[in-house]
Amino acid sequence: MNKKMKILYINNEPNSDHSKLHKYSRSFLPYYLSKKSNLLGIGKYELHKFYLKYLKFKPDIILSDWVPAGFIPVFLKKLGLIKCPIIHRWEDYYAETMTNYPYWLIKFMEDYTAKNADHLIVIHKTIYRIAPKINNSVFLLPYGVMLGNKKTKINLDKLKTKKSNLKVIYLGEINLPFKRVDKIIEAAKKNDCDLFLFGEEPNEKLKEMSKGYKTIHFMGWVDQDEVADVLRQGDILVNTADLDMSMKFLEYVNAGKPILALDGKPSEFFKHKETAYLTQDFEEGLRELIRNKNLRNRISKGMKTIKLYSWEEVADLHLELYKKIIFGGEDLDKFRESYYHVPL
Repeated sequence: MNKKMKILYINNEPNSDHSKLHKYSRSFLPYYLSKKSNLLGIGKYELHKFYLKYLKFKPDIILSDWVPAGFIPVFLKKLGLIKCPIIHRWEDYYAETMTNYPYWLIKFMEDYTAKNADHLIVIHKTIYRIAPKINNSVFLLPYGVMLGNKKTKINLDKLKTKKSNLKVIYLGEINLPFKRVDKIIEAAKKNDCDLFLFGEEPNEKLKEMSKGYKTIHFMGWVDQDEVADVLRQGDILVNTADLDMSMKFLEYVNAGKPILALDGKPSEFFKHKETAYLTQDFEEGLRELIRNKNLRNRISKGMKTIKLYSWEEVADLHLELYKKIIFGGEDLDKFRESYYHVPL
C-alpha cells in the first residue's frame, strides 16, 4: 500500500499533537503510529469537534481509548453517521478509576463502548477474560516500554538517611485513591529502608502520614527519558495498585529490580516469589524482601522470562492489525494473544 493509512485517534490527552512525545502522557503509541501513518489526534478538550474532524479527515479507521472518547464514535456509528471501522483500546477499569465522575455514567459508557465497537484491544488479562463475552472481536496486545537511557542527575544513594538502608521506589500517580500509596508509606515507616516516591505533589493526607519521617522522600516527577536510570538505582520497586499490568509494571520489569505488588489482579501477570513478590500485607512483604537478598535475586532473574516490546514494535503490530481489518485478512487470530508479555 503506497498511500499512508489515515488514523483518527480520539483520547483523553490534553494536547492532540502526537508528533512529539509528551513527558507525562500515554502518547507513545500514537507517536510511533504517526511515524508510519497519517494520524490525526483529538484530545479531551476537542471531543466536541470530533464529528466535524471526522468528516473533513475521512479516516480509514478510528482508534480510541478512555471514555467518553470511545463512547462518542461508537454512538455516532450506531446512528449511521460513521462508516469506517472503530477500534477501542479498553485499557483500564474506567468505572473504578475515574472516581471524579458518577460511577453509573462511566460504567454505562464503558459497557456501551466495549459492546458496540467493531474491535477491542485490551492489555489486561482480567479484561481479556470477560471481553469476548461482550464483543466477538477482541485482541490482547502488549504495551510498550520506553527504552530511553538518559543518565539522570538524581543520586538516590546520596539521599539515603542510613547507608545500610535499601532504596524502595514508587513511580506513578500519588494521590489517586486506587493507587493505595498510603499502604507503601505505612509499610516503609516500619522497615529499614528509604522510600522514594516519584510523582505529583502529595496531598495533605499523605504529607501528614509522612511527617517526621526523613526516610520518606517525595521526589516530584522525573523526565520520561530518565525513568529507566532512576529505577535501576532502586533495590525494590513497588506498585500498590490492583492492576494486572500497566506501563509502570513494564518499566519496573525493564529495570530488572524485584517488584513488590498487591496479591490481587497483579497475580494474573506475575508469579509470587518468581517474577514478583505479591502480598496483601505490604509491611510484611517489604520486610521479607529487605531481609532476603537471595529472594530478591531470584525474582530479578525470573523477571527475564517476561517478554518486553519497544513502543515502536507495538506500533508496528497495531498497524499490521489495522491493515488487515481495513483491507481484509483471514489470519486475524494470530493477533489475539500471540504477542502478549506472558503466556495465558
